[in-house]
Amino acid sequence: MPSDLVIGIVFALGTLALTAALRASGAHDLLGLAVIATLAIVCERLSVRLYFDGSLSIGFMVVVFTALWYGPADTSIVASTVAVSGFFFGNRSPRKLLFNFGQQNIAALAAGVAAAAMTASDRASGPLLFVASGAVVASIIWALTTVAVALIMSLTSGRPALNIHRENFVWMLPHYIALGGVAGGLATVYGKLGVVGVLVLSAPLVLSRYSMKQVVDKTREMVLRLEHSNGELKLAHVEITQMSEKIREAYDGTLESLVAALDLRDHETRGHSGRVATHSLQLAKMLGIKDADELEMIYRGALMHDVGKIGIPDHILLKPGKLTEEEWVFMRRHSAMGYRILAQVPYLRPAAKVVLAHHERWDGGGYPRGLKADAIPLGARIFAISDSFDAIISDRPYRAGQSPDAALVEIQKYAGTQFDPMVVEAFEAVYPGWREETLAARKALYLPDYMEQKAAS
Repeated sequence: MPSDLVIGIVFALGTLALTAALRASGAHDLLGLAVIATLAIVCERLSVRLYFDGSLSIGFMVVVFTALWYGPADTSIVASTVAVSGFFFGNRSPRKLLFNFGQQNIAALAAGVAAAAMTASDRASGPLLFVASGAVVASIIWALTTVAVALIMSLTSGRPALNIHRENFVWMLPHYIALGGVAGGLATVYGKLGVVGVLVLSAPLVLSRYSMKQVVDKTREMVLRLEHSNGELKLAHVEITQMSEKIREAYDGTLESLVAALDLRDHETRGHSGRVATHSLQLAKMLGIKDADELEMIYRGALMHDVGKIGIPDHILLKPGKLTEEEWVFMRRHSAMGYRILAQVPYLRPAAKVVLAHHERWDGGGYPRGLKADAIPLGARIFAISDSFDAIISDRPYRAGQSPDAALVEIQKYAGTQFDPMVVEAFEAVYPGWREETLAARKALYLPDYMEQKAAS
């Protein structure tokens, strides 16, 4: 893998950097170096683990301090200590140890050389030189280590290294500069008070870091819990959505079965309500209706338009001859009956308005309320054309169905009186498809069984 090759190269360069630093000068104050290395280990132990896969440590601050006071060799030793400590206190990945060892030593050598160049002239020139030098050295460490990490992340994720660096590491620069300045201040104190002075001043920093770690660890734990809960909620949402869809399909299937039974009871052509509902949906879309709830309402209203005929006695509903005026009064009640049936079901309440108005006319001559023009619900105006088209082309017990072209002429004739002219225009646009659909049928549209048998004989 390319990432393994890069890790190997970084480790080799880091090993060369450590060797070069040790050969150049060797370690100095071994006791002081041991104390500083111990402080670096403590800092790594108190590194703050972020809620994503990463951590934030102030171990680099000890590396900056060592670079300012001791030089490249001691800096490399402390940097190696930081890398090994991170392995034991964090993710024990051999690949990560090799990579961190390499990039820490490369940064340590550069930091040691830069610090030596800035402080070699006069170490007694005052604390400002050490503070400024610490900020510069910390910036060098930040640049080298974060670029190396961004590169390896780019190789493993496939994302541009520049984007990764900008998103994940740029915000750390002020953090490094500020703590680099603090390390410079500690270097000044060390020059005057020795190890004891550094330990005394480091204690508040270590304690504050420990407190910060406690807070961030708790925050990370809460974030992970929230993410876990959010994942469970998403899974539950998917399951509920799937279950709702199954219930909806079963519910719609039940409605369609009920409607099919009503069609047969009325001796109308089988499938009439389903075809009218499908055509009404096409017209609604042609009119520019896109809202899913509104389309569903129009479809269900068209599908259930004659549900009120459940309350019509058979001697009226199935009468072969012409109805008397009294019987027509009773028959016209089916719109209101259907509305009352559907309005009791919240799921069907919007569609009930279409059922109530499906016999209204554009000119106000319809029933049951004599609504006129735009006062009629749009779904009912759409249904009126779909229903009329299907009624004209379908065979009935008392007459044969007419051609689709005859239905077109009939509907155009009554535009502005029985039908909404705007919906008639939409019908004219979809008519070619409806005509082909009708002509493709090999026999009359779904005559009831007893009619088919009669026709065959």
